[in-house]
Parts: sequence; C-alpha cells; structure tokens
Amino acid sequence: MTVILAGATGLVGGAVAKSLPQDTLTIVTRRAVEGLAAHLLIGAMDEWPRLIAGQSFDLAICCLGTTIKQAGSKEAFAAVDLDGVMAFAAAARSAGARQFMMVSSVGAQATASNFYLKTKGQAEAAVQGLGFVRVDIFRPGLLRGNRTGPARIGESLAMSVSPLTDMFTPRALDKYRSIAADTIAKAICALAGRADEGVFIHHNRDMLREATAIG
Repeated sequence: MTVILAGATGLVGGAVAKSLPQDTLTIVTRRAVEGLAAHLLIGAMDEWPRLIAGQSFDLAICCLGTTIKQAGSKEAFAAVDLDGVMAFAAAARSAGARQFMMVSSVGAQATASNFYLKTKGQAEAAVQGLGFVRVDIFRPGLLRGNRTGPARIGESLAMSVSPLTDMFTPRALDKYRSIAADTIAKAICALAGRADEGVFIHHNRDMLREATAIG
C-alpha cells in the first residue's frame, strides 16, 4: 500500500511517519524531515499539487494543523487548516488515493460560531466531497506529547492540568478529554487500508480502542 502523508513535522504526523513502512511512504513537506527514510517531496504548500501530480497512491493521510496564534491571523490559519488540507486532499485524490485520513478536532462543525471549529468543519466537509471511497476523520481532544518547534503556551498549560480535568470529565463526555498523540497515530495506522466504504468519525474512545487492538 503506497501512502502519502502531509504534516509529518507535527506532533501526530511525526508519530505516524515513524510507524509506517518507509519504503512505501512519501511525505510532502515544506521543510526537510530528519531521521526518516521515506521519499520526500519538499516545497511550499502551494507547490504540493504540482509535486504530487503524476504519482500514484493508495492512501493519503493529512495531519496538517496550526493555531490562530501561531499562524498570526485567522486568514493565515485558514490557509493551512482549510486551503492547505483541501489542496492536499484534491491532489491525493487525483493521484488515485481511495482512502483519506485526516486529523481534525473535537467539536469541528462547518456551521460552528467558533472560527477554529468552523474552519476544521469546513475542511472535513470539503474532503468528503472529493469522491474518496473511504474517509476517516479523527477528532481528538487536547493533544498530549512532546511537541517541537515554537512553544504553545496555552496548550502547554492545558496539558499540564489535563490529568486533573480528565479525571473529572464523565465518560459520556470523554471525547473532550486529552489524548496522547501516539495513541492517535496508532489508531491511524490500525485503520489504514480498511476496505469498508463511507465516512467514519473517530473520537477519543474510538481511537483508544483501535490503538489498543494493535498494542
């Protein structure tokens, strides 16, 4: 199974990249990714469709994601989390990918009043309209893990208190609990290549089940 991955320099994407067979993995990225033997397509995000064109893949995985603060503006955020995701998905579909897997966010909804969640929901909706045989959407709560790159102060603070907040979040609302990036990566790998057709939404509980099944 040939795989193309976007977002390998991020928390979840990095874990996914390390877990997949390197000889069948292609990573499209804006900068070099160290420590991997996968094939790299390096260029600005608006060059990705050109870099992908003419190649063939079975599966596309999108782990792209930033924050409004890190991006610098709502427009810059949407350029990555909506426009970038859409362009990558469309290019992957043109390259033959039958399955598309994307990391979104708990609460994502195209009609949400919150800009972040609305943008995530719009990206989900756009991907579903591209004709993939199977779409897997992962909607984690707060991500836990050792993130590299610029510090995300608010996220780091939330992560530090997550053991306490998770403890007091009832099971009925466990999709809002924090979850380890490695767990999401394991769930992605477990569901890669599944034959079932349709759109599948995975929340924390679903990801934990899939990750546990593969150990």
